[in-house]
Amino acid sequence: MVFHLLQALAVLFLVFVVGHAAVDPEIYFKSVLPNTPMPKAIKDSLSNDIFINTNHKESTSYVLSDPNQVFPNYKYNCEATPEQIMDKKTSALFFLENDLHAGKRINLHISKDTTATPPFVPRDVAESMPIASNKLQDIYKEFKVKPDSIEAKLVKETVNECEMASNKDADQYCAASLESMVDFVASKLGKRVKAMETRVVGNESRSLQGYMVEEVKKLNGDDGVVCHQEYYGYAVYFCHKTPKISAYMVSLVGENNVRAKATFLCHEDTSSWSPKHLAFIVLNVKPGTSAVCHFLLENVVAWVPY
Repeated sequence: MVFHLLQALAVLFLVFVVGHAAVDPEIYFKSVLPNTPMPKAIKDSLSNDIFINTNHKESTSYVLSDPNQVFPNYKYNCEATPEQIMDKKTSALFFLENDLHAGKRINLHISKDTTATPPFVPRDVAESMPIASNKLQDIYKEFKVKPDSIEAKLVKETVNECEMASNKDADQYCAASLESMVDFVASKLGKRVKAMETRVVGNESRSLQGYMVEEVKKLNGDDGVVCHQEYYGYAVYFCHKTPKISAYMVSLVGENNVRAKATFLCHEDTSSWSPKHLAFIVLNVKPGTSAVCHFLLENVVAWVPY
């Protein structure tokens, strides 16, 4: 009887601590998604000491990646620009669902281009620094970004995108902390989820890399949540719920001893996409006529229920 009482008190104490104090990010992740291994892309953003040791933003150090090594995100309602159409690295990511099979040779660039992984900051730190256009000059100052630089332009795009996500609908969200990301995923998909990501092993070149498809394994056909890393001074992910997707893991054998396990998503319903979306131009198809598929880069995480 006493033992059970002590157990109950211990649980109550843990609930109190979780509700009123900062929790180690890995512990928080496991408490929300207990059966989901943490993906490498997220774990890399936890390796920086500031996540655990920083209590005040004044002592936080920020790392911005090279602006020339950033992949733009292609939203479904966006029209392709001439620059995007000419970007061979990005256009090579798109396929039709039946076009990918074992033995097929393809050229891809799926690894992240920078070794600098922006760190997650604790939720209270992120909330003390709102991602808002009326705070843009403060953000530039915080990250030591010159207002007329390329970095400032990219940060501003992230700020605008995050504001639209917060004001639009509940299926889009900018996660500025690990806690807020897993909360969003759990709210949309529940706690039985698998985290999928692309992993490249070897020294992939920054130009298109030749690969042969070794195996294509279908995992599910359901709704999912995809989180794209944004350009910012700390880890910020644009997450959106994606209905009617088929998820695949693709084993690739590349030139120069490069191997990859790549995430491949197929959007089964594209009827609401912009007719001038890059995928339709690359694949020469029209909205709603066929599934559109694409590879995910190393800094993107897809969450699917199981």
